[in-house]
Amino acid sequence: MLTEKECEVMNSFKKDTLMEALGLTFVPTDDECAVVEMPISASTRQHMGIVHGGAYLALAETAAGAGSLHVAGMDANVCGIQVSGNHVMMSPTQGKVVGYATLVSAGHTIHVWNVDVKDEEGNLLSTVRVVNRLVVSQPK
Repeated sequence: MLTEKECEVMNSFKKDTLMEALGLTFVPTDDECAVVEMPISASTRQHMGIVHGGAYLALAETAAGAGSLHVAGMDANVCGIQVSGNHVMMSPTQGKVVGYATLVSAGHTIHVWNVDVKDEEGNLLSTVRVVNRLVVSQPK
């Protein structure tokens, strides 16, 4: 879904943001998913050494936001308005996790995404529903 050019632009937005703190990286693909990778590190772990559930939600909202930018255009203003996740398996303690955002519904102002977060072996760790609002600028 995300082109190499779109990923370059979105990766350039990361400086001094949560995306940078979590090490999120946008990945170009030819399939129907917006893909974002996140390393498992001190910044993403909770005290037991596994990935913090909130890091999964941040990864999912970021992947869905990137997908909405792809669908609506890179100059769109996209805001997550609802994020709900179910963590279904313990994460590994090293390596990376990957979020795969799949579009469920694309209206004029609301996009609904399902984001599956998987480990490097493809095991489902968390499944997240994200609702994005496209903020339309008023004509001047």
